[in-house]
Amino acid sequence: MTLRLVIPGTPIPLGRHRTGKGRTYLPARSRAYRTLIQTCWMASGRPSLGGLPFACSMRFYGLRANADLDNAIKAIMDSLNGLAFADDRQLVCIAGAHRLPADADGPRCEVDLWPVDRQVAA
Repeated sequence: MTLRLVIPGTPIPLGRHRTGKGRTYLPARSRAYRTLIQTCWMASGRPSLGGLPFACSMRFYGLRANADLDNAIKAIMDSLNGLAFADDRQLVCIAGAHRLPADADGPRCEVDLWPVDRQVAA
């Protein structure tokens, strides 16, 4: 069973949490992208791997040239944490994360998540 999710629009790397007026908050742009990811997950039927160990692959089409790939991955993983999987500690392998130019389908992020055998993961 592979879960596939396509998030339309330009991928947004997770921004650093900010502090202001005695509280910590996530920048508006990162919050909006998190909402988009979660909305796409809900629209895809709310698939979940539950508590299984899993691997992932991500393709970022149209990610800015100066954007950090690891922060783009973190935006996806944090947004799906507790939804598509119980906890991101279950991630045992990132099979690939690619920065690609936008193509005819436009800027987007394609995410594949699949369970892995615990024996292989150990």
